[in-house]
Amino acid sequence: MANIEHDENGFTCECGLRNEYPGYVQAHWSVRLSYSCACQRQYILYRGTVVKTSRESAEIYDSEAFGD
Repeated sequence: MANIEHDENGFTCECGLRNEYPGYVQAHWSVRLSYSCACQRQYILYRGTVVKTSRESAEIYDSEAFGD
């Protein structure tokens, strides 16, 4: 898997779209947050890491902060 370019302000999706973190990501730094890019790729944000996930993932993550 390719490395996902990220910093403290956001990350760049595999599609090339830059995703800026909403303000509440820092407040939920120690919670696994689910995030979907506009291209529908899904990621897990956790303690400064960004990991691509699949839609078929059976594990449920806290995505309330993203309005899901």
